[in-house]
Amino acid sequence: MNIIIIGAGELGRLLAATLSEDHNVVLVDSSQDELDRIKNRFDISILKGSSTDIATLKLAGAALSDAFLAVTGDEATNILACQIASRLGAKKTICRLFSKNCLSPEDGIPAEIYGLNHYFSTSEEAADRVFTVLRKQILQDEFRQSNPATRIVALNIPQNSPIQGVCIKDYPDQSLMKKIRIGAVLRNQQLSTKIRGELSLNQGDRVYVAGLKEDIEAFVDYVTPEDFHSVRNIILTGDDDTCADLAHQACEAGYQVRIICRNRRTAENLQDSLRRDARKIQFFEGDPTDEYILKEAGMEDADVFVNMDSDDEDNILSCILAKGLGVKKVISLTHRPEYLRIFREISMIDCAFSATTISAYSAVRLLQAGTSKLDEFLNESGAKANEFRITTKSPLLGRSIQDAALPSNLTLCLLFRGDEVHTPIGTTVLQENDIVVVIGTSDVFKNIDALFPND
Repeated sequence: MNIIIIGAGELGRLLAATLSEDHNVVLVDSSQDELDRIKNRFDISILKGSSTDIATLKLAGAALSDAFLAVTGDEATNILACQIASRLGAKKTICRLFSKNCLSPEDGIPAEIYGLNHYFSTSEEAADRVFTVLRKQILQDEFRQSNPATRIVALNIPQNSPIQGVCIKDYPDQSLMKKIRIGAVLRNQQLSTKIRGELSLNQGDRVYVAGLKEDIEAFVDYVTPEDFHSVRNIILTGDDDTCADLAHQACEAGYQVRIICRNRRTAENLQDSLRRDARKIQFFEGDPTDEYILKEAGMEDADVFVNMDSDDEDNILSCILAKGLGVKKVISLTHRPEYLRIFREISMIDCAFSATTISAYSAVRLLQAGTSKLDEFLNESGAKANEFRITTKSPLLGRSIQDAALPSNLTLCLLFRGDEVHTPIGTTVLQENDIVVVIGTSDVFKNIDALFPND
């Protein structure tokens, strides 16, 4: 595919680096410094110029592009760039938004009027992912696929779980087990992707489970003890739309929400964004790295603390302080992808996400370009999840999974065939254009291209 990316910031660079492995990529930005950060590191073309200049977009090849991604840090620029590219002939436009306030289909202002084929909201995508894991104490992460009906989740087996010590083949609800797939288990820092019926899950195991969203929800409830503490009280800190979006979702779900704001102006801006929800929320003004402020907000009795502070160093410090005060679960959102591994190696942070990486996943899913190389690292497990399309060149085409001679440390968790979702078994025969979701160790992905070549 011929892909044009507008914006060489963190998100644009991450997308360019990822997509250039399998596609022809042109990266456009008005800053030569931003372009210089990436030009010698990856096989891409760079073009200095205005993102909304018609001559620049023509020179970039918008008229012949298969996909045009506008991902700058300015929403209006992204919309206008997509509108111009659409008129020039770009086959697909994908726009990064920071809210959806510019769209109102009921008023005759749909995305199409701007020339947008697809769009994603950076703040909403990040808030959605955080909200998913804060709802249940045992949930640690969520990984989305190109099919919006499915998920992979990471969860920790809690003490007194009804499945603790029971072999998978002996679970009472075998009908549910046929609908999901346990793709990997992390136990004592050792990862296993070969899951057999004789395996029993123990307290502290981190389990990666794939399936339809409703079946995943059923499994999470299934493994959670009846007397397990439910989430009620949530404390947030942050100063942008992600904090507002997350607070709105939490209020809608009936949680008690408190927000720590660094100053009065931040509090007023969030209250304006939240509108009616603001009346349900307690606001506290102060530095979230101040233990006194954390105590005043009720951290000692809180169920979940979510830190979305734009200062990553302060983010880490306040998370550590909050955990020390007794909050049951700490979630951190960093804005720098390179910091994500650092956050996840800190034991007092239970879950960590990168807003930039979440946005990149969203863009790649909307691109629907077949095999993608934007691997989802499964926390500290050393495993990855990815999607691959079965092409006419794949040696797996027409073969059953049991006869495919797959690497021992690779598991096929889900299969998308058109609009159908399957949990593959040994006798499942792979067909052209099937999309398979796989989990495997990092080393196996280094030598996997031969199994899943592009056409």
